[in-house]
Amino acid sequence: MLYRLCRDYPDHKSAGVITAKVWLIGRSYAAAIERGRKIEEDGDSFYESKVVPKIQASHLDEHLDMLRQFSEISSESIPMILGTHKYLTDLFAKISGKDKRSLASKYLHFHCPALFFLYDSRAVRGARVLYPRFSSELPTEKVDYEYAKFFLKLVQLRDEIHRMEGRLLSTREIDNIMINIGS
Repeated sequence: MLYRLCRDYPDHKSAGVITAKVWLIGRSYAAAIERGRKIEEDGDSFYESKVVPKIQASHLDEHLDMLRQFSEISSESIPMILGTHKYLTDLFAKISGKDKRSLASKYLHFHCPALFFLYDSRAVRGARVLYPRFSSELPTEKVDYEYAKFFLKLVQLRDEIHRMEGRLLSTREIDNIMINIGS
């Protein structure tokens, strides 16, 4: 349902669409944008006064439109993927006052499923089990360092499985492996 919602309503112009997507994705994955913040406004008011206007005024649709040229994660797409994640993480932080790395990864995954891995504590634990001493050169600007490190570990895993098994796993298949290892 979430894949279809984001496919059928990909943009961020309508208040109802924005509210539905942010609320449903956040609640479905225990990563709601209002989670962990001091309640200054009730749920509906927070979405109406903060979430919707900030997202409507953002350049999120431009970022997503640029990403749609890619059908898979590649050396060419990685900078744009990580830059878009950073952009949305920063936008969510402006809205909520909290780090919303997990929500950003999930939100972007449902808009571009082949390009984003789901970031959460179990997946991070799984990635640490597989790659405890991972190091990679990461640009320090325009990326969320924690997500970028996690993302590159999963790309490496995907590539290793592809070399060994001859099969390129989807982001969702890699997500399931990480959740199982990290649980």
